[in-house]
Amino acid sequence: MTSIYAYYDGHNYVTQENVPVKENQHVIITLLDDFLPQKKRRSLEEIKFYMKDGCRSVPANVSTVDYIRQLRED
Repeated sequence: MTSIYAYYDGHNYVTQENVPVKENQHVIITLLDDFLPQKKRRSLEEIKFYMKDGCRSVPANVSTVDYIRQLRED
């Protein structure tokens, strides 16, 4: 038996570790009383504000592409 950490994203249980699970393998799910911190979702208006010309919203040491990817993940 193996214990792994996971969380429920509102639709699916998402494991936080890479664990090989075979088809039809039984699992036991234990619901804990603690929660992951919620990420603040950015609005389209907020993202557009960051993308304005002349606005220095992207940190100097981060590429624009990487910054936009991070915004999408958040």
